[in-house]
Amino acid sequence: MDAKTVIENRFINQKLVASSWCDSPEKIVFHFGAMQSQNYGQSLWAVGSRLITPSELAVKQAIDHGEIIRSWLLRGTIHLFSAKDYHWMMDLIAPTIDKICKPYRAKLGLTEEVLHKGSEVVAEFVAEQVATRKDLAAHLATMDLPSAGIQFAQLLVYLSSRKIICSGPDESFRNTKHIPADTTNFTREEAIKELAKRYIQSHAPATLKDFCFWSGLNVTDAKVGLADSPKMGDFYIMPLVENSSVTPTIPLAGFDEWIIGYRDRSVVLPETWHDEIITKNGIFRPAIITDGKVVGKWEKPKKLARLEGDYWDRYIQFRNML
Repeated sequence: MDAKTVIENRFINQKLVASSWCDSPEKIVFHFGAMQSQNYGQSLWAVGSRLITPSELAVKQAIDHGEIIRSWLLRGTIHLFSAKDYHWMMDLIAPTIDKICKPYRAKLGLTEEVLHKGSEVVAEFVAEQVATRKDLAAHLATMDLPSAGIQFAQLLVYLSSRKIICSGPDESFRNTKHIPADTTNFTREEAIKELAKRYIQSHAPATLKDFCFWSGLNVTDAKVGLADSPKMGDFYIMPLVENSSVTPTIPLAGFDEWIIGYRDRSVVLPETWHDEIITKNGIFRPAIITDGKVVGKWEKPKKLARLEGDYWDRYIQFRNML
């Protein structure tokens, strides 16, 4: 499949053109299944850039009110995902998170006893209150439990995967009692198929390797998930269209799905920009794309007046609505 067809169709499926923008942050996140949120502030723009009316406040409120959850999920990294999907996604992905993290836990002395005690202590602490990361650390310290560094971070990942904590307002933590009960009753195979469906509808055209990377699933499971998806050559597709409304230039968020959502990024990320956008320690910097391809990078400005060019209008609107 030629690069033009790939880019034109991804623009629609990734909701980066006006015809596919959504009227609510939750609808965008639900469409994607999960959106990378390693950088909280940048992930607000990742969602906001796909809204009909871009608003940072609207995205923050969706997270703060529990419509969107921000927690460790795919590949053991932080994602945004809909509260409607919370239970089946966590149930599907938690074993993979364990597989990734268990070697680190063992080296860090996070024994089953420590994890069990930490679970009880934190569950009680967040039962009636929202807690900041600092609050949790201070409380755990009083119980001689991990409260700093990688040990503490790994404990938080564990507590999240066990549905003891999830995101609260302003990057805090709270319990999961407000999340609606799971009504899907998916089998594991059905959950994999649903995850694959969300990926293809939001990232197609995409390959098996792309889905394996994004989801963290092994090839066998990924093939099960994609079994019902139409295919053209190596690409799984949605109905292909000729998209004449590709937005010429767009400032993308750091860790945006346009780039991070694929194993092979060569179609949109020229080699000359690779090291500028993706650092050696895995940070994905905010990128500027023209006709779908990276042509520059940018940083959050201290003054919006410094942003020059019509393509910044939606970002300025997004920031000004706070």
